[in-house]
Amino acid sequence: MKTIKNKFLILIACFLILGCNEDSFLEEIPKDFLSPEIAYVTVNDFDAAVLNLYAQVRNEFYTSDNQNSFPAISWDGTDMVYAHKNFGTRPDWGGSLLLPTNTSLVYEAMWRPAYRIIYDVNVIIGRSEGPQSQLTAEQKKRVQAEAAFFRGFMYKMLANLYGDVPIVLEEVTSPRRDFVRSSREEVYRQSAADLLLAAQELPDVDDVDNSRINKLAAYHLLSEVYISLGKWQEAVNAASQVIDHPQTALMTERFGSMVDHPTFGGDVYWDLFRQGNQNRMSGNTEAIWVLQYEFNVPGGNDGFQLERTVIPRLWQAKIANNDGSVHPLIPYPNTNYYGRGSGFMSPTRYLYDNIWRKSGYDQDMRNSEYNIVRDFIVNNPSSDHNGKWVFKDNVPIALSSVNDTTRNFFPVFAKASVVGQHPTELYHNDQTVPGSLTNSAQRTFRDRYAIRLAETYLLRAEAYLGMGDKENAAADVNTVRNRAQAPVINPADLDIDYLLDERLRELHYESFRLLTLTRLGKLVEWTKAKNPWVGELYQAHNNLWPIPFNEIEKNIEADLGQNPGY
Repeated sequence: MKTIKNKFLILIACFLILGCNEDSFLEEIPKDFLSPEIAYVTVNDFDAAVLNLYAQVRNEFYTSDNQNSFPAISWDGTDMVYAHKNFGTRPDWGGSLLLPTNTSLVYEAMWRPAYRIIYDVNVIIGRSEGPQSQLTAEQKKRVQAEAAFFRGFMYKMLANLYGDVPIVLEEVTSPRRDFVRSSREEVYRQSAADLLLAAQELPDVDDVDNSRINKLAAYHLLSEVYISLGKWQEAVNAASQVIDHPQTALMTERFGSMVDHPTFGGDVYWDLFRQGNQNRMSGNTEAIWVLQYEFNVPGGNDGFQLERTVIPRLWQAKIANNDGSVHPLIPYPNTNYYGRGSGFMSPTRYLYDNIWRKSGYDQDMRNSEYNIVRDFIVNNPSSDHNGKWVFKDNVPIALSSVNDTTRNFFPVFAKASVVGQHPTELYHNDQTVPGSLTNSAQRTFRDRYAIRLAETYLLRAEAYLGMGDKENAAADVNTVRNRAQAPVINPADLDIDYLLDERLRELHYESFRLLTLTRLGKLVEWTKAKNPWVGELYQAHNNLWPIPFNEIEKNIEADLGQNPGY
């Protein structure tokens, strides 16, 4: 009995020592699954959370699985391309598509993923200051700067597309229904603050791995935001941080994986988009931030489905023999040249023709036979026309429908293809026609530029133009044009419209054209003028997208409001 009593007293003593704080005694700390209490503690925890931001940005805004993904949306319905998924019915960008109730487009394409990333950023920054954080002062500075970059990036994109949007800077831990929209200017100012922090604290461009952001990437985006704020000198200064950096320069000599290829010719602009040439480790001093798409690598991606979306459906193209019989252009659906294109989107005549007709553009490297392929060789031994050029030699196209000329035959932009470099796993067993590929060969299978130095020059030119300094603006444009061996532009001829043309020549199928046009308030004007297929359906208010109705409906404790015209 005495022994039991003593054990009981000892037990009480333990409770008095260990359990004087009833709340802490009852608090459960899970060890076998992630929870807020244990997920943001060590530097590895925070690094994992930051890497998830990279994955989200890549997968949501740069990966194209079909014609409904954000890259395709950012080109379709602009002056650049038009879609004909359901040919014969024009995509109604000015009506049924741009409705506040169109959840799949207006909400899912940009709004939801952008705010999800912003939420994650707020969690990372807030938890890095929390009591559980074991980050050193230096680690905290790095983590916060890297996270702030993505928040600034997202707010820039949201402001470009929607105008006034809510600014949220702290972790939301319980349901909120009282969001209010800040002005577009306020959103840009917040974006600038985040990007300036990132620019000041992030590592230099050659001090990070290929995929990681760096201070030059932040300065590049900061320049664009300052332009949106009308802070011209600040925009020039930010862009100059990138342009004047000793480790950056436009590529002017041929380089990389296809320089000495026995079959495929090329030029330095063509080289920029060949497999293995995007990262700085390849000697590419033009790369600022490159998204990684390693094939069949854990943590990689299956590739950007650019080939499928914007390359013509050549495997369905038919030509007629002299006896009237019909044969495919190629006997097997897919070739090593352009993969398995489906032609969901065709370039506008403005993109493949008009912008190159101005003085001297026949000399422009970006318009060379390597970079824009406007004719195709019949590669079918069964055809009377085998070895001939379809258009040059007037090979008769056998039309089965109007789709034949709008999906099966249109110029190929080599930037969108991995010409001659598809993964070995995708070559077909049957090589009757050398280079035959499987049906899976419909992606680019290469890393993708998020930021490239040529665009920085064009941003600085825009800032100089805003200041009224056409001399320096023309000098920056001519730096880009000189690399392309295009004629120089006279400063007097330079205006914002010319600059938009130059961006299209240099950055087609690369930058988000939609966001550039909405930023400048020119989406409607330019699409009407350059893409009549859908442009005539636009109305003036379509220069901004509508605020998603489901967000307005849920926000019952405050008036979220709607953009004019919707």
